[in-house]
Parts: sequence; structure tokens; C-alpha cells
Amino acid sequence: MSKALELIKAHERYRRKTINMISSENVMSPAALRALATDLTGRYSIRPEYYGGTRVIKELWEYVEELAAKLFRAEHVIVEPISGHVAALLVSHTFAGRGKLATIPRECGGYPGYQPSRIPDLLGIELIQLPSTSEYLLPLVEESVELIRREKPDLLVLGGSLILFPHPVKELSEAVHEYGGVVAFDASHVLGLIAGGEFQDPLREGADLIYASTHKTFPGPQGAIVLTRDGDIYERLLPNLYHKLVDNIHLNRLGALAITLEEMARFGRQYARRIVENAQELAKSLDSLGIPVKAKDKGFTRSHQVILDIPDGGRREEIRDRLEECGIITDADTRLGTNEVSRRGMGRREMRKIARLICEAMNGGDPRKIRREVQALLRRFSKIKYC
Repeated sequence: MSKALELIKAHERYRRKTINMISSENVMSPAALRALATDLTGRYSIRPEYYGGTRVIKELWEYVEELAAKLFRAEHVIVEPISGHVAALLVSHTFAGRGKLATIPRECGGYPGYQPSRIPDLLGIELIQLPSTSEYLLPLVEESVELIRREKPDLLVLGGSLILFPHPVKELSEAVHEYGGVVAFDASHVLGLIAGGEFQDPLREGADLIYASTHKTFPGPQGAIVLTRDGDIYERLLPNLYHKLVDNIHLNRLGALAITLEEMARFGRQYARRIVENAQELAKSLDSLGIPVKAKDKGFTRSHQVILDIPDGGRREEIRDRLEECGIITDADTRLGTNEVSRRGMGRREMRKIARLICEAMNGGDPRKIRREVQALLRRFSKIKYC
């Protein structure tokens, strides 16, 4: 066997023995996973078409757009961006290039790509940071409206990387639309919850568009999608796609996305409901065991995320590494996501058990003993559900 195949198999063996609580990851169904390893992988197609041999590819592409428009009640769909970051670049350049962009600061849950040295620096954008709360990871409505009316940002981006509760889309959109600005909602983390009707509905609340990655609570392939009901917004985005931000859009991703959209149309409501129920149960259980969790007085969470209330510094990395030693995978923000464990069929009872294992790990329990319990739990939930 080649060294590359050995490493791939080693990775898969390792991850099968761990509980994945990373909020920005998920598992695809077997059918969606198979779609990635098809002839589409090596093919090209663009708009307007340049290549031959794309008759069926065009049909698949249109089918993906049709499914997404129906599921999210949008009029226009763009699936060309190959990542959520590329979608953020597309939206930011189109509506705020050399202008002003307002969003939530990183320390209050905002996307790291909107730190001053990242997308704003690349695109020559003036960044305006909304007054926000780090406890609830939300913009402060009155202060943000006042700032928006004073600064008049060309683009307002709501949503974020750490997101526990719905954002005040309606209130802030009204302020932005007073002077003709554009409102985008970064739904990368909560797209699956929006599809299942379990979070908020930004397009009905005033957002001009949604952009999102397609592999977090939405359990599809890595990639991105942009959704809007506004034909003018759609037309302004299109010229910035081909040979600017995309060329080969990875057509095998469209096949896997189509299958996942079919699955979410059928099972999305059940799946999204289970994700949120599990997150709330996990948060309550951790709190009852003495583990500090953010936003206790607001019910901890209404999303897939549970965020441990750990001060900045090396302690978070220590907790991440300690949990991994015990077979529980998370990130350096100490975010715990219930999207993958929910797709494996786990429920509230399992969340209580996972909370206990996390508590034992953080309090110096024997890693070998905890890993054995982790693996015993995983053996009961080896099949992907909601597909």
C-alpha cells in the first residue's frame, strides 16, 4: 500500500475512535460521500459555458440551485464559491470594496477573516466594529443602530463563528436600509438550523442575502452557497465570480451538495431540532457538573454551539489537548458542537454522558478509562442518520 493511503486509513481509524465536538465539522451521508469520488472530480464547467461534455453537468447544477431555492425560499442561488471564506470575499468585495464594512468583533464571536489584517486589509475596506457583548456574542442593538446611522457602512455582516442566539437582523437591517446599504448574514455555522426552521430566517427578517459554508450544521461537502431574493443583489455578485474568485468550482462538490439538499428537504427539521435539543442538554449537564458555560442566564444556547466560559490564554489550548487525549475532539475556542454527534443519532441521554466524560477529563481523570468509555459509546452509534 502507498504511504498516502496508509496515512488516510490511519486518520480514519483514529477519528472513528473519537467523539467529534468541533462545531465547524460534520459527517456526510454515505451517498454524498460517494459523490465526491466520481468522474465529476476531474471535470470543468463555467458560465457562460466554454467546455464541451457538460450537458449532464448543467442539469445537475440547475438541480442544485432548484433544491436550494426551494429549501431556503430564495429566488437566486450561487454555488460557485469553494469555501465560506471565498463567499465572504465575494460579498465583501462586491458591496464594500474600498468602502465600509460593519460587523461583530472577533472577541464577541465575529468571523476571524474580518479582523482588520485579513479581508479588510486585502480589499482596502474600512472596518467598523459593532458594539457587542462577549457574554452572549451579540451586537448591542441601540448602540449598533446609532453607530450604523452615523458611519453608514456600505455592508453590514451579521452572523459569526461563535454564535449562540439569533442576531438582531430586523432592527439593524432597518437602519442600514435607510440609506441604501446592504445587509448580509453569514450563516456558515447555522445553515442547517435555518434549513430546519430551528434558528432564525434572515431573508425574511431583512437580510439582503445569506452566504454560508455547507459543511457545519448543514452536513454537506466543504464549499459554500449564496442565497438571495433580490435580483439586483444577485446581478451585482455575478461579475465577480469567474476568473476573479473562482475558476474550477469542484464539480464533484455539486453532486454531494445535491444529495445533501435532498436529505435536508426530507429530514432537516428533525435533524435541526435534535441538534438544538442536544446542545441545550449538553450545556445544562456541564453546568450541573460545575463546568462554566457561557450565557447561563439566557438558557445557554439556541444553536448547535455550547461555549465553555474559559478566560483567554493557554488554558483553552490545554483543555483542547486534554480532551483529545481522552478521545474528545474540540477546538481552541472551547466550543462544543452537537451537529456531528446528532447526525450519528445521539440524543439527550448521550449528551449527559458526554458531559460527564468532559468533566472527568478536565478534572484529571484517567485518559485510558475515558477513552474506553468513548469508544464503547461510539460503537452504539456507528451509522449516519437523517439520510
